[in-house]
Amino acid sequence: MIDVDTYKYFDSLELSENTGRIRILSYLSAVIAIGEQERLLSILQYLHKRHFDYKAIYEIILQSYLFLGFPRMIEATIAYNEIFGDSKGAYEKVFNQVTQEESSKWFENGIKLCKQVYGKNYERLKARFLSISPEMFRWMVIEGYGKVLTRPGLSSVERELGEVAALIVDQRERQLVSHIIGSLNVGATIELIKQVNEDIKPLAGDKAYDLAIRLILKVESKI
Repeated sequence: MIDVDTYKYFDSLELSENTGRIRILSYLSAVIAIGEQERLLSILQYLHKRHFDYKAIYEIILQSYLFLGFPRMIEATIAYNEIFGDSKGAYEKVFNQVTQEESSKWFENGIKLCKQVYGKNYERLKARFLSISPEMFRWMVIEGYGKVLTRPGLSSVERELGEVAALIVDQRERQLVSHIIGSLNVGATIELIKQVNEDIKPLAGDKAYDLAIRLILKVESKI
C-alpha cells in the first residue's frame, strides 16, 4: 500500500492548480520508473478518488515507454485499466493502419517540438545523431517527438518534467541533462525542476537525487 509520507505529500498539493498538477504527474512518472505495481495501484486509486485528470494520467503512462521501455509501460497501463477502465473514452476506439496524413503530421510536429526542446543545440544534436545512427534520429523525431510527445492531454512542461523524473530514477545522466535543459526551453523554471527532484527523492534514493542536484546546478550555472 501507499505509505504515510506519500499520502502527506499528495494531501499537501492542490491537484487542480498548475504547479501541483505538474508535480503529481512527475511523481507518477517516477513511480512507473521504479516499477512497484502495488504502489502504483495505490496512487492511481488515490488520484481516482480525488477526481484527478484521467487523461493526463493515461498520457504520462503512454509516454513512459520512450524512456523506460514497453515492459514498464505495459504494467502501468494494466494498473490504469484496473482503476480507471475506459474513463470517458481515454483510449482510441479504432485500430487502424497509419495514414500518410498521420505520418506526415508526426514528422512535421516532431521536428517542430524537437527544435523547441533542444533550442540552440538542435542542429548540433541532429548532426551528432545523423553521424552515428540516422535511423535513431528519424525514429526519435517521428516516434518520440511526433507521435507521442505532441499528443493532446499534457502540456510540454508536464511531459518534459515527467521525463526528467523518470530519468532521475534511472540515473540516465546524458539524457537527464538534455531534458533538464529541454524543460527550461518549454517554460519550466529551475525552481520547479529542483522541487520535482525533492518530491521524488524518497522513490529515487540518495544517489539518484545527488546526481540530479549536480546536473541541475550545472545547468543553472549556465543560464
